[in-house]
Amino acid sequence: MSTPARGRPPASSREVLADAALELFLEQGYEATSVTEITRRVGVSRASFFNYFASKPETLWFVLDRRIEVLTGALLDPQIPFAEALTAAGAEARPDTLALAIVDARTMGVEAELARGRADRQQLVAAAVAARLVRDGAPQRDAEIVGAGYAAALFAAVWTWAAKGAGRYSLTDEIGRAVTAAHRLLRPELVTLGDPETRSSAQ
Repeated sequence: MSTPARGRPPASSREVLADAALELFLEQGYEATSVTEITRRVGVSRASFFNYFASKPETLWFVLDRRIEVLTGALLDPQIPFAEALTAAGAEARPDTLALAIVDARTMGVEAELARGRADRQQLVAAAVAARLVRDGAPQRDAEIVGAGYAAALFAAVWTWAAKGAGRYSLTDEIGRAVTAAHRLLRPELVTLGDPETRSSAQ
C-alpha cells in the first residue's frame, strides 16, 4: 500500500487528519497518541497538522466549534428571532468525529477530554444566550439561569444524537426537539424577550 503524499489537497486535510486521529485513539488510546503519530499516519508534516488544529483535542471538536460560532453569531443578530437563533447551528456540517468519540469514549480513553470540552463549550453557549436575553430586557440572574438551561438542552441533543446512531439520525432534528423541550420547561416570558416581533407586540 502506498504512503499518502505530503501536502494532500487542503480541502480534505482537516477531515483526513481528524479521521486518522480517531483511528489511532481507537487503536492505542487518546493519551498514548501523539500529534507526530497522527501526521505520520496521514503522511504530512507536524506543521501541516498545526495549519488546521491548534491542539490534539481540536480533532474531536472542530466541527461542533464551527456550529457554536454560527449559533453565537445568530444570537448577536437582533433581527433573528430567539428560537431561530438557537437552531441556527443545525445547518452546519455534522460533527461525526465527535459522535464517534462519544460512542467509543471508554475505548478511546477520551472521557475526561469530552467532559472538559463539553463543560467549556456549554458555558460559552450559556453566556451567549444570557447576553441575548439581557440585551432584550431580561434580568441578569434570570437570563443566566435560562441560558444555562438552553445550553444544556443543545448539548444533550448532541450526545443523544450520537448515542442513537449519528449516521442514521439528523442532528438538526435532534436540536429542534431539544429546543422545543427547553421552551416548554423554561420561563416563556424570558424566551419571548429574544424575539423582536413578540417583544414589540407586547409593548
